[in-house]
Amino acid sequence: MQIESRNVLALFTDEQMNRYESFRRSAFQRSTVRKILTSITGNPASLPMTIVMCGIAKLFVGDLVETSRIVMSERGDTGPIQPVHLREAYERLRSARQIPIRGRVPRLFR
Repeated sequence: MQIESRNVLALFTDEQMNRYESFRRSAFQRSTVRKILTSITGNPASLPMTIVMCGIAKLFVGDLVETSRIVMSERGDTGPIQPVHLREAYERLRSARQIPIRGRVPRLFR
C-alpha cells in the first residue's frame, strides 16, 4: 500500500503536489462541526462522531475541488476556481449520485 502511494506521489506535478500537501494539512475545526451536528440532531455529538464528520466533510470538499479543476480544464479556464466552476462540479457530482438528493423523507408513523 505504501509503495503504491509513493509511486503515485512520484508522478505528481509540482502543482498537484502542492494541492496534495495543502489537502493533507487542512482540517475542519472539531468544535464548529460539533456545534453543527448538535444543532441538526438536537443531541450533543460525541467526539468520535465529530471526527468522522470532519473526515467526510474533508473528502467532500476534496471531491468538489477536484471536479471543479476538471470543469476548468474542459472550459479552458485558468487561475483560481470560480463559483461557476463549483456549481458545475456540484451538479456533476449530484447527477452522478455522489451527493444525496435532498427530498422529503416519508414518515413511518402518523
